Amino acid sequence: MTWARDDQAGWQILDVTGRDRADSASARHWAEARLATLGEPHRLDVLMVIGELLDNAYQHADGPTQVRLHRLAEPCEITVAVADTSGSSPRLRVPDDHGGRGLLLVDQLCLAWGASYHDDGKVVWGRLGCAEPGLACPKDEAGPS
Repeated sequence: MTWARDDQAGWQILDVTGRDRADSASARHWAEARLATLGEPHRLDVLMVIGELLDNAYQHADGPTQVRLHRLAEPCEITVAVADTSGSSPRLRVPDDHGGRGLLLVDQLCLAWGASYHDDGKVVWGRLGCAEPGLACPKDEAGPS
């Protein structure tokens, strides 16, 4: 299975090329522009999860191929996903001098996270709540791209 056009409804998608970690800054800026209506704490949490998933794709695969964002109003949630061409499974581990903190952070910030596997690699995703206490979910003004 691949990421087919009919699977993309409601998703904002950035195709990522290259294996240079410096490219992740562009992906984070792209995501930040699409999350401008979120309150700062939620926006920072989403950006932190995206950054960790991108770092993992650079470290454990040949780099990411896509960054994806999906915003749901009821309940107010943001799902972020990073696709890569590796079939390896992300796993929580005890942090040490060589790493292991990224997925722990993702696990703490996300309501849920996981991976789906496809013929051309995997997608690692995380779902975060985004409503301010007592306020309605902010509207997504950026729209799909």
